[in-house]
Amino acid sequence: MDARTLVLGDWTPIVRDGIDVLRLVILGGAVVYAATGDWGSAAVLAFLGGITLVARVVNLPRLYDLSLTLGMALQGFGETLGLYDEFVRFDDLVHFTLPMLTAPVVYLALARLDVVPDPRDETHLQHYIGIGVVTAALGIAVGALWELYEWRSDAWFGTALSEDNDDTNGDLLRDTLGSLVGAGLLVVWARFGWGSVRRIPGINTHEEVSA
Repeated sequence: MDARTLVLGDWTPIVRDGIDVLRLVILGGAVVYAATGDWGSAAVLAFLGGITLVARVVNLPRLYDLSLTLGMALQGFGETLGLYDEFVRFDDLVHFTLPMLTAPVVYLALARLDVVPDPRDETHLQHYIGIGVVTAALGIAVGALWELYEWRSDAWFGTALSEDNDDTNGDLLRDTLGSLVGAGLLVVWARFGWGSVRRIPGINTHEEVSA
């Protein structure tokens, strides 16, 4: 395996690159926690690992696939390893970076499904604004859904993810700020005409994929 393949991936059809390895680490963590009877931690990692599998099926560009998978790992292992308790600002970091990384990914996934315009399509100022608005709204919605998940996870699995209303409101504020930054980054991505599909290493075209 040469250095280019090692970095860009496409090692095998099943495990393509280091991003897939990280996906397996998240899912493997869920299996380990389930085997030890820690169902709350297992549920968190299984849920987040499932999101990374969806990203793989959608065939996102490597940068955004990596961003999403890193975000899920940060969130999942931050919860299960107690990093939120050990580091005071870890929660603030996650609630800003996670929407920043995932909001563009949600948009790109929808673009792959032909629900919204692909960033590589020819567009104009109004369309760039639309991409930014939709991406920010998606990120804010994801943040709100996560707060709902924390609320129900505490009730169903005995976790302690949600502290109080002030904590929830602060999280939503940071989710919003991160979503706005992520939306801006996606507009830049669109401005340069980069698309929503994973590229083949060494070839300056998009992979052939079915819609």
